[in-house]
Amino acid sequence: MILVVTFLSLRLGKQLIETYLAALNKRYYENRAHQKEACETLQISQADFQKTLAYSQDKYRFSLKSAWVQGIAELAFLGLGGLGFLERTSMTLCERMGFTGSLATGLVFFALLGLASFCMSLPFSYFYTFCIEGKHGFNRQSVRGFFADQLKGIVLGALLGGLLLAGLLTVMEKMGDTWWLWAWGVMSGFSLLAMWLYPTFLAPLFNKFSPLEKGPLQDAIFALAKKVDFKTAGIFIMDASRRSSHGNAYFTGIFGEKRIVLFDTLVKSLTPEELVAVLAHELGHCKLHHIRNALLRNIAMTGAVFFLLSRCWQLEGFYQAFSLQGISPYGALVVFSLWFGLLDFFLTPLGSWMSRRNEFAADAFAKQQLESPALLRAALIKLRESNSGMPLAHPLFSFFYYSHPPLIERVRAL
Repeated sequence: MILVVTFLSLRLGKQLIETYLAALNKRYYENRAHQKEACETLQISQADFQKTLAYSQDKYRFSLKSAWVQGIAELAFLGLGGLGFLERTSMTLCERMGFTGSLATGLVFFALLGLASFCMSLPFSYFYTFCIEGKHGFNRQSVRGFFADQLKGIVLGALLGGLLLAGLLTVMEKMGDTWWLWAWGVMSGFSLLAMWLYPTFLAPLFNKFSPLEKGPLQDAIFALAKKVDFKTAGIFIMDASRRSSHGNAYFTGIFGEKRIVLFDTLVKSLTPEELVAVLAHELGHCKLHHIRNALLRNIAMTGAVFFLLSRCWQLEGFYQAFSLQGISPYGALVVFSLWFGLLDFFLTPLGSWMSRRNEFAADAFAKQQLESPALLRAALIKLRESNSGMPLAHPLFSFFYYSHPPLIERVRAL
């Protein structure tokens, strides 16, 4: 009882900290002096900033309400023994279907847990897409398309997630004291496989990717890639406009399958020179090894997490606190993930700081490669305008959450 009360208290404390930081940030960007400074630095009109402000305020109100509704539901579910109920239900279903063993129970348990989580988040996702994004002119997705995406996500998650869980639960049960090393290998291998499959097999399930047609833009991109000695498996245009008017660009894949992907909305909103400037920034992440280093950090963190779990998973009190019947691989995964989620929250600023540092470094790299460094500045300002992104953030909020520096800081650095 003490353990579950301690957990619920810490989880509620986390929610309160998040609420405080969000309110602090809202007061910061609503400050007239800060708004004036951003408008002058970034040459934003008052009308445009008011549009951005309205969008940010609506997102704040939505995030606040959805976070508390889902947070209270989670606290009630855990406090009232919801995990134990799902475990008993899983055992009953397995008995009726003639399955035995913790592997079958674990897979059904996580399927029910995933279904409950999906049902809780679906109304909020729908509201955000059609009421928040739709109100501000960003949503272009139909209701039918929205639910088709949800269905695809469920099927894909069940297939890939089921395979991963089956592998983890098997090694946890069968491999003795060294199970955590095997689980580390399974998780790391799965992550690499997913990165390899994503560009050619997974992403096309949700979007259409067309090779960039020959012309000045393709020539300019290939010239930049050659200049920085970057080999690409192709340049593709993604039909992002079928869902949203937000623009973006990214690299995907590993080994010899590194693709450059441009949102069609981005191509329409930027000049070819500005597009090249954005890609120069993304190439900076590759050439400065930010992507590789992030992958290695994630693999190392995965190993550390499984090692910590191996030290804790024989502590029967951790299971009983959440109404689980006893020690089990699936119980260990879900209970430890709950506790580690609290720890990870307080590690968030470290990851955010490293990411922001990389963004500044990639901007500096792009600046060195471009004939006119002002091109990246102009592209970033246009992107902010098309996305109605808030260019301001309270330093503490940014320190805690932002993977990218606020735009006003990036422009000043450039």
